[in-house]
Amino acid sequence: MSTDRHPDAATPLAGVRVIGLGNPILTDDGVGIYVARLVRRLLPAGMNVEVVELATGGLGLMEAMIGCERVILIDAIWLPEEAPGRVLHFTAEALPVTLNSAAAHDIDLPGALAAGRRLGVPLPTDDAILIVAVTAREVLTFGERPTPPVLAAIPQAAVTVLEALGCPPDAVPPVLNESMLGGYDDIA
Repeated sequence: MSTDRHPDAATPLAGVRVIGLGNPILTDDGVGIYVARLVRRLLPAGMNVEVVELATGGLGLMEAMIGCERVILIDAIWLPEEAPGRVLHFTAEALPVTLNSAAAHDIDLPGALAAGRRLGVPLPTDDAILIVAVTAREVLTFGERPTPPVLAAIPQAAVTVLEALGCPPDAVPPVLNESMLGGYDDIA
């Protein structure tokens, strides 16, 4: 077994990255992407915050956090006992078991973070990773738009992210339209 450290292990952590997660053709699963798009539109000019969209988890997500001092993840969360459309936020210290925790070719986020840290990958601490999650039900059904309760939660989730960044908006668009949501082809 190699004891080599990651080549960036000594690089100081810097910057804030907002990562919208999901697949916008899986109904409610795309909510993280849509919230990230709204956050990008509402961020004040000059904020040193990078907003990205990803359709990956586990190791791929861990790689997207390399070098960041702070990360805000936005995603759908499947909690069958909760009504869809609730906005939750918690740090990575409190991550629940995920739907993808037992995949044969990947691992869940806590496992990916632990593996990266063991290899010396420069990653934010668990308390510097904020998860903003929207409770969802239809995460495995094909559909190009979230269900109505999840769609209605997008502005509140964006406000939660902006408040965490220290720049709460003066006003949030109360109704989302097609140009705000974009489509699958708009994923950066």
